[in-house]
Amino acid sequence: MSILICISDLTEKQEFKEIDGNSKVHTLPRKALWSRVTSLRPPNKPTHADNAQKDSKTRTLRRLIIEIEGISAFYLLRELQHFTQLRLQLSANPALRGVDILWLQLRPPKKEVIDYKWNLILAHTLWERIEVEYLMSWLSTLGGGFSALGEQFSRCADVAGKISLRQLHIGLRLGDPFLQARCKLYYSISLIQTGRLRQAKYIIREQYKFAMKQKELDGRLVKMCQGIWLRLQYEYGLRLKTKKSTPDIHGGSSDK
Repeated sequence: MSILICISDLTEKQEFKEIDGNSKVHTLPRKALWSRVTSLRPPNKPTHADNAQKDSKTRTLRRLIIEIEGISAFYLLRELQHFTQLRLQLSANPALRGVDILWLQLRPPKKEVIDYKWNLILAHTLWERIEVEYLMSWLSTLGGGFSALGEQFSRCADVAGKISLRQLHIGLRLGDPFLQARCKLYYSISLIQTGRLRQAKYIIREQYKFAMKQKELDGRLVKMCQGIWLRLQYEYGLRLKTKKSTPDIHGGSSDK
């Protein structure tokens, strides 16, 4: 046994749903509503649908309009979905005899219901997110300054790496994988500046693979990986050039 329900909100926006015999709720597009109504009508009773085959302009949708508050409508749908006996009683109700669709017209409640506990949790979470974003902006500015100085002073590069790790901890708390990936890339820059090229190489490769696996490609993250990878290649080139120009044990130079 299926029940067709229309939910019309305060802006007169209508959403059509069907609760089937397996207690599943399906959303029906408006175009498919009439065909579904005619398929659910008893075949042994003549209806206006029979005349509609001759005249497509003749269509009658029999509905029962009930004005109800939004919260009550929500619980009514839940009860109809989970309790088969309630659906049977509703279909046997004389008021619904010959009715095609149950029309729930939402109305403003007489008294607004405010969930103060949830509002407090939401306000605290929102304020925490604002403070964390503010802290991240300061850390990014500070880390960028130390990273720039790290080109000449290794101690500043170490400080920039510690700031990046601190940002990573914040990213882990926020649960944002893209922010975590950017923080790891920031840390890889510190590794390059301090000569730990192999560790930086593994981090950059890992973040590039992560960026390319996403359904929605983050161009900013991909370009960061490519840019830092070029910097890594440059440092490897300098290291190789230095090794070639280093004198051997016989006092000569290996750079020929």
